[in-house]
Amino acid sequence: MTPADPDRIRADLPADLDPAEAERAVELGLRLSAARPLPDPNFRGELRRRLAGAEASGAVAPRRVRALAASYALAGLLLLAVAGIGVAGSGPFAA
Repeated sequence: MTPADPDRIRADLPADLDPAEAERAVELGLRLSAARPLPDPNFRGELRRRLAGAEASGAVAPRRVRALAASYALAGLLLLAVAGIGVAGSGPFAA
C-alpha cells in the first residue's frame, strides 16, 4: 500500500475552503492513511485465490443470469398489470 499523496487529498477538498482548514484536512488525511490497517496476509491470499478462480471460471453461470433476468422481467410485468388495473378503476386499490 502506498502512502497518500497530499496533492490528491487537496484535489478532493472544496475550492472555497479556508487554506488553514485545508492544510489541517490534508494532515488528517495523511495521518489516517498512514494509520490504516492492512488485512491479514492469509486473508489477502485467500481473497486473491478466490477472485482469480472466479475470474477463470466465468464467475456467474449464464443460466443463472438468464433465470434472474426472466424473473425480474416477469415481476415487472406483473406490477405493471396491477398498476394498469388500478388506473382502470378496478383491482385491489380501487375506491
